[in-house]
Amino acid sequence: MKSSSPFPMKSRIALVISLLVLFAGIYFGGGQVLIEEKAENHSSSASVSKSKDTPVNFVSQGDESTANSTDLVATYSHLYGKYQVKVFANRKFSVFTDQEIEELRLEAAALDKLYTKMTLEERTKIKRASFPFVRLEVAGKTIYKKAEDLTPEERKSLNC
Repeated sequence: MKSSSPFPMKSRIALVISLLVLFAGIYFGGGQVLIEEKAENHSSSASVSKSKDTPVNFVSQGDESTANSTDLVATYSHLYGKYQVKVFANRKFSVFTDQEIEELRLEAAALDKLYTKMTLEERTKIKRASFPFVRLEVAGKTIYKKAEDLTPEERKSLNC
């Protein structure tokens, strides 16, 4: 009796060739993407915020009043996507440092500034960025906590 294979020979060959093309693309093309990202990060890391010399990677330099409305929406959408990835990456298990929280606060403020420059029509196309932490004053020191981590006493003191 002749043993039959679940996949014909042509399907196996097509699968092997497509996997080789995929791996070759990742190996050779992935390096180019990393080089472009490094160049982008290097050029944008020169911008410095006005608060405590904390770097802000996405604040644009130049005259923003001449920006086209579609450019403003596209820029905001791109930056909002990057911001959301930072905020919600490993959300349940990550613990942010004070410096990371401050950077996120500055990025949220910059996104809010871009949002306020848009017309009402443009604002309906996008979602407004929100800062995921609540600011608390404990023993004269400012701390930030996630809203879901607040104790009942802290919620009561914030009237929420």
